[in-house]
Amino acid sequence: MPNVYGPLVADHIGNPRNLGKLDDADGVGQVDDDASETLLTVYLRLTVGVDARPIVAEARFRALGCSGCIATGSIATELAQGRPLDELLAVDGDAISRALDDGLPEEQRYCADLAALALHRAVEAARR
Repeated sequence: MPNVYGPLVADHIGNPRNLGKLDDADGVGQVDDDASETLLTVYLRLTVGVDARPIVAEARFRALGCSGCIATGSIATELAQGRPLDELLAVDGDAISRALDDGLPEEQRYCADLAALALHRAVEAARR
């Protein structure tokens, strides 16, 4: 049976980055999608950058869903770490798919949108 995932997606599925709960997170964003039976949570811990802007010091995720959601949660946290908080709202599903070299099968492209939504919710929670 051929692999339906691109090499980068397969790597993130087999070796997810930043997997697990972050107990002292400054922002937590969660998506519970009934249609796909997916639960995806993104955790952000912030620090203050040299220009006094909040920067993501650590990002983690937990996913209960398909392999595509594990890969998109993993890459979303990689995209978030080290970036100013206010830049993360520009990370959308398309950006996540591109970061995975468009290696998701068509039927799992929704995973990138769910990861972006969870990330955006974590940003909004961190701003409060």
